[in-house]
Amino acid sequence: MATNNKPTVLSTLPKELPLDFLRTITEQFSENRVLGTGAFGTVYEGTMPDGQTIAVKKLADNSPIARDKVFNNEVQNIMALHHENIVKLVGFCHEGQKKVVLNNGRYIVADIVESLLCYEYLSQGSLKKNLFDVPHKLPWDTRFKIIKGICQGLAFVHRINVVHMDLKPENILLDDEMVPKIADFGLSRLFGQEQTRMNTQNVVGSYGYIAPEYL
Repeated sequence: MATNNKPTVLSTLPKELPLDFLRTITEQFSENRVLGTGAFGTVYEGTMPDGQTIAVKKLADNSPIARDKVFNNEVQNIMALHHENIVKLVGFCHEGQKKVVLNNGRYIVADIVESLLCYEYLSQGSLKKNLFDVPHKLPWDTRFKIIKGICQGLAFVHRINVVHMDLKPENILLDDEMVPKIADFGLSRLFGQEQTRMNTQNVVGSYGYIAPEYL
């Protein structure tokens, strides 16, 4: 986005961002910068040189799905999604560096790959936080606006044959105007144009939110 026709630092950067740059804007992935932690990794607040804020998700080594698979799903599926009710992916990093690590009692030099995803920053946080973790109750007109926005975003991804597979309040984020945006496509699957069903042996998602026929 630009202000007064002047491009921001983010708009001038390539989509693939250097690991050292992401380390710098998150203060070396400081605990003070943590916005949230989930099964796939930790999200940090990153401050660009011009003051703009982005959310940087550092994928975990012990993610329940291989990091390469999560990373590829997020990048391939979300980079192509442009909708008011879908979180915008603004950059990514998939970079290997040599590190000295302890292996079976011996220190060795290994290639460690870090995978990170960068999103637009949404100041109001998750729908879960706004429903359950704040003292005030959301008025009905705001709730209806959120419901409608989620439905519009979901209808959009279904039209392009993407199934989210883990839609829940934690994965709905809200902007300053309380506009909902669907996030976290790490489990999503892309269906073929003519495909209406699939068989799977690896059931993934959050119990309580998985579609009954899938579970």
